[in-house]
Amino acid sequence: MSDILDKEQFFKRFSIDEKYFESTGLVWEELLKIYEDYIALVPYLEKEAEHIVSKLIDGNNVHSVRRRVKKPEHLIEKIIRKGKKYVDKGISVETYKKIVTDLIGIRVLHLFKDDWRGIHEDIMNLWEIRETPQINIRRGDYNVAQLQESISELNCEIVVRDHGYRSVHYLIGIPVTRKDEILVEIQVRTVFEEAWSEIDHLMRYPYDVDNPIITEYLGIFNRIVGSADEMGTFIKKMKFQFSVHKDKDFPPRELDNKFK
Repeated sequence: MSDILDKEQFFKRFSIDEKYFESTGLVWEELLKIYEDYIALVPYLEKEAEHIVSKLIDGNNVHSVRRRVKKPEHLIEKIIRKGKKYVDKGISVETYKKIVTDLIGIRVLHLFKDDWRGIHEDIMNLWEIRETPQINIRRGDYNVAQLQESISELNCEIVVRDHGYRSVHYLIGIPVTRKDEILVEIQVRTVFEEAWSEIDHLMRYPYDVDNPIITEYLGIFNRIVGSADEMGTFIKKMKFQFSVHKDKDFPPRELDNKFK
């Protein structure tokens, strides 16, 4: 087997410490096998990603759909970063497709916060779901008990996060060859949430994850994004009310109560 990846250069590029790598229990030769196997799989994943996009792009309330197939180098970097967690799951060239859940990543963007319900229905109707969908919210965004009651019929799990991450996650299974099924992660979020997530990832990864100054200002930006989403929802309701009362004096006195 040819040594496609140079270990020393790879560790330097991704700032991987040799002692950390040794502590994970991973074997470099096995990672090379995964790398070569995955390179052969990538063209199938690219076609499957396009197929998934084609099913979602014209769905209810969809603004746009983005897709990403994980690059081979980034797959190996992720396995090393997860380290012992993946080793304990028995990761190998035979098992990595079942363990790594985001070989294909899909992001479905919508304009208004409540638009995700229509997208949720489409996803649940189109594919077999491998895990309970997760609604990730920022601490303080909602009354969790009220949110849980409002979505009780949707069979979703609410995850409260301290650092501002907002989106709904789905994990679906896709057969890409006769013997291979891979897991695909679909994230559904507003366009405002997507903008924050992209900037947050750019600023934090891979070197400034714990930088307190960056963390503080990203937190401020995140709260602005949350307010922008709330304002979008308010404007949507306002438009509806204007439509309903277009032949009457507007706004009606009870309008304020409808938005509380």
